[in-house]
Amino acid sequence: MMTRETDANSKAVFDKVTSDDTFARLIGMELVEVEPGLARSRLSVSDQKVNMYRMAHGGAIFSVADQACEAAGNSFGEPAVALQHTIHFLSPGTPGDVLEATARVTQRSNRIGLIEFQVKNQDEALLATGQQLIYFKKGPDG
Repeated sequence: MMTRETDANSKAVFDKVTSDDTFARLIGMELVEVEPGLARSRLSVSDQKVNMYRMAHGGAIFSVADQACEAAGNSFGEPAVALQHTIHFLSPGTPGDVLEATARVTQRSNRIGLIEFQVKNQDEALLATGQQLIYFKKGPDG
């Protein structure tokens, strides 16, 4: 159930990522949705984002997943940082693909959260899946 407070938290995260994530701007990545515990990011695969085999670079796939995880983890209104990120590359992306990562917080305690994510292309082909372990910081020193 969405409340005014969770709407405000989600909007604040969306606005902060959109305005302050300079790496995302550099590579043309965009955050497209944030709700409590859920986020989606997109990245187009250009010729500058491929590896030597002309497949989507693993760093590009990781980056779109990481941004979705960042937004999902922070969507509760308290700072969260990644502790560990596991990714499984299942299928290659190609130039012209639009990658979309969907990240969901599936477990959450007072300090630790688990996010599960998928990265698909515009045809819904599953390119990668994985998990991110996050830490909810409490106060200035965590």
